[in-house]
Parts: sequence; C-alpha cells; structure tokens
Amino acid sequence: MGAENVKRGSRAPRRRLMMGRIVPLIVCALVVAAAAPARPAPAPTRPATLEGGIRAVVAKSHGVWGISVRHVERHESAGVRENERFNMASVFKVPILVELFHQASQGKIALDERVEWKDPGRYFGSGVLQAMRPGLNPTIHDLATLMIIVSDNAATDQLLARVGKANVNARLRALGLTKTSVDAGTREHTLEAFGLRGPKYKDFTPADVAGFDFQAHEAEIERNQRQALRDCHNCSTPSEMSQLFEKIVSGLAGDSVGTNDMLGILSKQQFNQRLPRLLPVGIRVAHKTGTVTNPVWVVNDAGIIYLPNGEHVVVTAFSHGTDMNQDEVQLKKAFNDAEDTIAEIGKTVFDYYEARAGK
Repeated sequence: MGAENVKRGSRAPRRRLMMGRIVPLIVCALVVAAAAPARPAPAPTRPATLEGGIRAVVAKSHGVWGISVRHVERHESAGVRENERFNMASVFKVPILVELFHQASQGKIALDERVEWKDPGRYFGSGVLQAMRPGLNPTIHDLATLMIIVSDNAATDQLLARVGKANVNARLRALGLTKTSVDAGTREHTLEAFGLRGPKYKDFTPADVAGFDFQAHEAEIERNQRQALRDCHNCSTPSEMSQLFEKIVSGLAGDSVGTNDMLGILSKQQFNQRLPRLLPVGIRVAHKTGTVTNPVWVVNDAGIIYLPNGEHVVVTAFSHGTDMNQDEVQLKKAFNDAEDTIAEIGKTVFDYYEARAGK
C-alpha cells in the first residue's frame, strides 16, 4: 500500500500537466467540430440498368409520365422527367398528413378529438363520408385514416381547413421541397377541373354540377380548364414527392410516434391495383394513389416499397393525358393502361433490387 502511494504521488504532477494540455485541445476540437458545416448527404448514384428498365416500360405507355425512384439505404435514384411538375391529384393528401402529425406533435391538435360530420351533399368524388348521414363523430385520426386509405375528399377538406394551407406549404418548404404546393382543397380543385372557376361557382354542390348546362357555357368552360392546366394547382415533381416519402420513412418528417403512425396509415391503403399489384404476396407498400378525370386524365401512385432484406425503395409515378374531356370509354381505357404501367414500374423496381439483395 505504501509503495503504491509513493508511486502515484511521484507521477501526479506529470498527469496534471498533461491534462492541462489535453483539455484545451479537446475544447478546441469541439469548437471546430461545432463550427464546421454539416457534411451533405452523398449525391444519389443512378443505376443505368434500372433507369433503362423504367424507360422501357414508359415507352410503351400513353400520356406523359414522370417517374422517380429513390433507394433509401443505397443512396441510388432513377427517373424519367422527375423534375417536371405534375398534378398530384389525391397524392396531395400526403403533405396534409405530414402537417397534421407535425401539429399533433406540437400539441396544437389532438388526434383523438371528435368532429361532428355535417353536409354530406357538399363534397365531390371519392370517399365514404359522403354516403353517411349527419351525426357521426369521427376523431381527427379517423379523418386522417379515411383521407389516405379510401382517399376521402370530405375528410381531406375538413383536415385541410383545420391545419391550414399556409402551414402545409410552410412545412413543405421547411423540408426543402420548393416545387410542391397545396393550393386548393378537393372541392375547389374539382370545380376547377370541371371549368367552374370563380365566385359564382364556389358554392356549387354535386347536385348543382349534375344539373349544369355545360354545353351552353362551352367556351367559358374550355377557357377555364385550359387556365387550370396552366396554373397547375396542387402540383409537385416526382423527385420531390419521392423525397417527401423518403423523409417520412427516415423519420425526418415527424417525431417517432408520428412517423410510425403515418406509415401505418399509408400501409392500410385500400387501392392497391397500381404499385403493389404485381409484387409478391406479403410485400408491404405504404403509398397513396391519385386520380383525376378532367380536364385531362391523371393517374398517380407514390409510396414506399419495403424490400424483403429490410431496405426501402421509394417510387413515385405521375402521369396525365393530353386530350381534354375524353368520354367514359376513352377514360376507362386510359385508366386501365396507366394502372398497368404503374404496376409494371413497381415490379421492375422490386425485381431489380431483389436481384441485388446482399450485393
């Protein structure tokens, strides 16, 4: 014991001297590290074989196509017209979902709050609430689920009014997405698509539209529809939509609770005839579809494919026609062809990465 004490005592001054030199060096290193800018994420590489496969699928298709593929873990991307703006159709509901969960994480919205259902005759298009009698009291979370899994337009407009368009767009900018904008709810967007723009049409209901004499207003309707195409309300690029989904699955678009909840809702999607259709049974896809009939057809799907090896690949497929106001037979054929194309794109991407698993 005594010898050990003498030995320690003889070295103590040297250790204190060394620590006196080391601590300032550590502090300096920390200051330099804090001051240094964050290293940017590596630029995605572009696999030529994958991009060639996607282009081959699109080449057989009708309409105008924008495709973006981003493999999250491999930092790879591929695409066609991925930086051009397209009508999101109901894919615009994903940014609303992101902002809703952002506000919930800040305590501004309670997801279990109940909202009385009113005005079933006011809303257009997809969903189930329009078929329900007034008096239901779904929660905010219920509305979010309906908005995504059955693309409920009534639920969407109620949530958008609650979170605010300006807040949705501010959230998109905060996430670095500058070419994506939410400009209108489903009612306004649908009326614009029909060519019914302006104050005199803003309160039109589905019954009003059904009884409207479009032929008597043909010139006005066509002029308004062409303006709607130029305005490109509720538009994004395939690249930015893929980036948004990548941020969601990476936990960069919300806290951990919100991220898991959003992915859970997106994985319950009921319209699975596009990206998931040709994938093996049991492959999880968290995605959102979008469809518009006027003034030109729009058929979209965007989401995350969960690969068997635990990795994730994001696929966005946006498409639209070029001829305005096609009849029902033409639209049905266009929709079927576009859905087949998106299904083939999903399979092309899945097969490419499944063949490379572990490599």
